[in-house]
Amino acid sequence: MVKFATNRHQVVRHLCHNRRCVNPRHLTIGDRRDNLNDDRDRRANGVDWRALN
Repeated sequence: MVKFATNRHQVVRHLCHNRRCVNPRHLTIGDRRDNLNDDRDRRANGVDWRALN
């Protein structure tokens, strides 16, 4: 399934934090705040690889 942002406030978030990744299971829709929170959590805890399977 392809995921698209439906308005200008939404972004496609990369759960694996690899910008080149195009695996649909690693992509989700969110907003800038979600994306910033992801970045903060990743710096604090690293990538949760179990969530990507």
